[in-house]
Amino acid sequence: MVYKNILVSLCGKGDESIVINEAISIADGGQLSFVHVNDLHAGEMSMMMDAPDKKYEEADIKEWVESVNKNIAEKSNYIVLTSESVSKAIGDATSDMDLLILGHRKQSFFKHHFFDSVDEGIVNTSTCPVLVVPK
Repeated sequence: MVYKNILVSLCGKGDESIVINEAISIADGGQLSFVHVNDLHAGEMSMMMDAPDKKYEEADIKEWVESVNKNIAEKSNYIVLTSESVSKAIGDATSDMDLLILGHRKQSFFKHHFFDSVDEGIVNTSTCPVLVVPK
């Protein structure tokens, strides 16, 4: 099957080259769009005084893709969303897409038994087929 519009979700943890490479291998001339969702309070100090999540911008995402494949980086689209819910934001972004590609990292025993993973939430809200790539 040929996918014309492919959305690739990146979380910014630095271990996403495998996800980017998988997207490139599947694209076969289709348009790649890379998306990242910032938390509502990314870049702000929290009340708990812990280290804040970095607020990423389109240039940051492009840099991640360039580190894997410079030619693809120049031809791709970059989307940065801000939301309280990563799953809902990415699910909404799939409305005009033919395929969503995202990475998956195993959860700890505790999290696995008590919480849904973010990627599971994304799969549940996506309006297009989803390819989950193990990291």
